[in-house]
Amino acid sequence: MRSPSLHEWVRTLGIIIAASWGIYTFVWKEIYVPSQAPASISLEISLTPVAGDGASGPSPASLQRELKVSATNASTRRLYLLSSFWELFPIRRQVLDRSTFPTRASGPFDAIHVERGAVLQPYPTEAAGKLFVDDHINPGETIHRSLIVSLPPGAYAAQVDVLVPVLTREPPKGNALLGGRVLEWGYDKSDVVIPLLCEEGNPTDCLRLDDPDKQDRLMDRKLKAFDSNYFLNEQSVQVGLSGGS
Repeated sequence: MRSPSLHEWVRTLGIIIAASWGIYTFVWKEIYVPSQAPASISLEISLTPVAGDGASGPSPASLQRELKVSATNASTRRLYLLSSFWELFPIRRQVLDRSTFPTRASGPFDAIHVERGAVLQPYPTEAAGKLFVDDHINPGETIHRSLIVSLPPGAYAAQVDVLVPVLTREPPKGNALLGGRVLEWGYDKSDVVIPLLCEEGNPTDCLRLDDPDKQDRLMDRKLKAFDSNYFLNEQSVQVGLSGGS
C-alpha cells in the first residue's frame, strides 16, 4: 500500500514531466524550428505601358512606364528589411551584319548579352531610388511599390536592378547595428551602386563604402555577426518596350 507521501511525490513528478514536455514542445515547435527555417523573399518586377503616354506618335518625347515591384515573404518567420534600392537603365538595339557575331562573342561576356544580328547598348542609368518604405514583412505577406518612370525615345528594352537587404532578427533600437548609422545607397564616381552609412536625418554625413574591404569591415561583418542568416536579395530583369524602336 502506497504511503501518502509517495503518492504525492509520484503525482508531483508527473506534473513536472508533463509541464517540461509542454515547454519543450512549445520551444521546439514555436521558437527553435521557425528560427532554423530558411529565410526567403521572392521578388516580382514588371514594367508596363502607361495609358495615353503619347508613345504612339511619330516622335514621342519619352516612353512612360509603370514600374511595379512586389516582395513576398515565403518563409515562416517575420523578416526585417533594411534600406532597399532600385535602378533602371534603357537598352538600345542596333542592327549589325550577322557575320560579326563570332568576333563579338569571343568573350568575356557581361550583363548585356550578345545577339547575332544586333548589338545591345545600355544607356546610362535613367532612374534610381529607395524601393520599399516597409521595415518588415510578415510570413506569407506581400508588399508592393509602384511608380512611373520615363525612358528616352528609341529605347528597345529596359533593365531593372533591385537590392533588398534582409534580416531574420529585429534590429536593435537606436541604429546600434551599424555604429549608430543607417544603411542607404548611392553611386560612386564610376556610377556603380555602393552602400552608404549615413547619420539618420543628416544625408550629408555619410560613410561611402566604395571599396570591398571597407564594405566588409563596416557593414557585412557587423550584419553577419548580428544575424548569421542575413542576406542581400539581388534581382535583375530585362523588359521589352513595345513603344521603343
